[in-house]
Amino acid sequence: MKNFFFAFVFFSATELSAQDPQVFAYHPSWPLPDSSLRECISVSSEYAAASDALTNSFIDKFYQGGFIDSSMKAEQGQRLLPSNRFGAYSGFSVSCSWRPHPDSLKWEYLVAVRDRQSLFGKFSDDAFHLALEGNRSFLGSTADVGNTKFTLIHWQQIQFEAKYYSPDKRSQMVLGISFLNGQQFQEANIRSGKLFTSSDGTFIDASADASWYASDTAHKVFGSRNGSGNCFNFRFITALGDPNKKMNSQLMFSVQDLGYIRWNTHSQIYSTDTSIHYTGVDASQAILNPKNVSGVPGIDSLIGKVKNGQVISFLPIGLRGRYTLFLPSRTWMGIDVRIWSYTGASAQFTLFGGWHCPDSKFNISGGASWGGFARLQFPLQVGYTPCKRFSVTVGTINAAGYILPAKTYGQGAYMNLSFGI
Repeated sequence: MKNFFFAFVFFSATELSAQDPQVFAYHPSWPLPDSSLRECISVSSEYAAASDALTNSFIDKFYQGGFIDSSMKAEQGQRLLPSNRFGAYSGFSVSCSWRPHPDSLKWEYLVAVRDRQSLFGKFSDDAFHLALEGNRSFLGSTADVGNTKFTLIHWQQIQFEAKYYSPDKRSQMVLGISFLNGQQFQEANIRSGKLFTSSDGTFIDASADASWYASDTAHKVFGSRNGSGNCFNFRFITALGDPNKKMNSQLMFSVQDLGYIRWNTHSQIYSTDTSIHYTGVDASQAILNPKNVSGVPGIDSLIGKVKNGQVISFLPIGLRGRYTLFLPSRTWMGIDVRIWSYTGASAQFTLFGGWHCPDSKFNISGGASWGGFARLQFPLQVGYTPCKRFSVTVGTINAAGYILPAKTYGQGAYMNLSFGI
């Protein structure tokens, strides 16, 4: 019974945010389930980047602005799919949780301040080659860049959350509301787009149906108020089975980021639905070297004049379900299923297992995951509580991403520090 109680608390506090492309810790990890602790302050940070086509080494090189040679482009090009997915996330938060009556442990409250960024989208294999190599490789053929979309959202968040414990302490329900400040928003959506380059490079024909949205470009510094909104989160956890038996189980369900941001009237809106014809001295370099092309019409005739107006963007909603079986010898195992409203993201399935030491001061968990934005990943997490007033949790969504970056997809790391008072 004691082992189950400790495992339940530690699993609820630390495992809930592990092994997730968006591992944002929505609540602190109480260092120990000690009724004498009334407040807990947590500091957490995390980042993740994943793709089902781009390897970790390529993503790192591209992000750092390193030189991408022809061999790397060719090797990466062989891994591309007709439609490819990409997602990245980073966040930093400071939160405070408190218990008005720690002896009864019926209610718990949280307030948190967070800074978050999310980039996600999909692109065709032709779009990859066109962006990195230009249109020379498409001489005498047509490049199809349709069904390509990228969305970037940067926002700050003040969150209030209330948690209710059932009288038998075997279940808990959480409901939270957040007030959002929109700092930056950009979205490019190429619904259809084709580019034909003549075999001798004397002309190209292009057609596109696309749109682009951007928040106020005059205000980009941290905390700029270019929009506002709200979001909600919900979480339910319950223990199943007889607590006096050696084997028990737990069920969890959560909804994350159900909300929106309304960007102000200074937002910019571009749209195009047109066909154009370029002629020039060497149209085969039109993408990387447009100055070599003559007869290019003005930009207003291509994409139209910019419009200003309000834009509404919805946050990427996350649905999650998890079943955990607690085994003897302080071990557990289970399955985790997550679904997001990200562009192109598929459902993600994770098989996991874990262990904690007899005094529950040290715990480790890991598993295998498939889906989301990436392919096969191997999440890993370690937690340590040296005393009842302090705990640290570190983890990665894919340990293999740092061992074999040129062969793996998906990377990310996170850390949470909690101080009990």
